[in-house]
Amino acid sequence: MSTKILEELRNFEKQQEQKSEQIQADSLKEIEKAKKDIGKKIKEERERLQKTKEEVLKKAKQEAEKESKKTVEEYKKKVKSLEKKASKNLDKAVDKIFSIILEKNV
Repeated sequence: MSTKILEELRNFEKQQEQKSEQIQADSLKEIEKAKKDIGKKIKEERERLQKTKEEVLKKAKQEAEKESKKTVEEYKKKVKSLEKKASKNLDKAVDKIFSIILEKNV
């Protein structure tokens, strides 16, 4: 009877070892799967961030272009205004010079 008990114990031990080995194998498979999933998620996140970066840069560029056009228009208006003032001042200066010349000749 003791040999039968020993044999049962050995069989039980073998079964437990097989279960343990199977659990280890399953765990390794899960670890590998998790590594692949993490790698995939990192790649997807990197791509998402790159796309977001490109969109932000594009939007910033468009805003900068709008601002530069607005600034150019403002400066054009100022230049025209200064040209008008300069023209008026030039006309006044010419009138003044002619006035002085006429006064001396009269």
